[in-house]
Amino acid sequence: MKPLYIGLIALALLGSGVAASSVAGFGPIAYITYHIISNQGNENITIIPANINLGNLTPGMKGNVTTNATITLTKSDNYTVMLLHVEKLKKDFSRFVVEITIDNQTFNVSEHHPYHVIQLQNGTYQVVIKIFYTVSMNPKGDLNVSNEPLLIIHPGIMKDHGDHDHGDHGNGNQNSQGRNDNQDNDQNDS
Repeated sequence: MKPLYIGLIALALLGSGVAASSVAGFGPIAYITYHIISNQGNENITIIPANINLGNLTPGMKGNVTTNATITLTKSDNYTVMLLHVEKLKKDFSRFVVEITIDNQTFNVSEHHPYHVIQLQNGTYQVVIKIFYTVSMNPKGDLNVSNEPLLIIHPGIMKDHGDHDHGDHGNGNQNSQGRNDNQDNDQNDS
């Protein structure tokens, strides 16, 4: 009889421990990320995007990360590369500069200069993306970001795109050649 009581007590303790842990903590046990490459709706561009994970960050932390993407263009044209979610980035980072190299042309986009126009011929390009960042000492934005678009490319010269939250574009005025007048010395930002 004594082993039966000990068994019931152990079972009760185990059950209460499981119940307490299920009430005290919860969270996701799996994440999934995938990208199906389809050029439906835009036959001019096929993109294999870069996936960037800055990991766990702390206030004041500085760092950089380099990654690659691939784009295939079927049309020679001006293309606008645009940094998205600028307002959110301004709230979380005191510095956030993206250096992009396409076809041996290097340029920067940042919270101060969120887009750049580049002339590209049809073909396939390896895109090198380098991000230089400093986390704000008092981040006030979205502190947990997952699988959010960071950069987009559009054919033509574009200053805004209504389908995405681009945030404030600052004073990035373009001249008649499509060059951002405020980007003359962006190379020195990194």
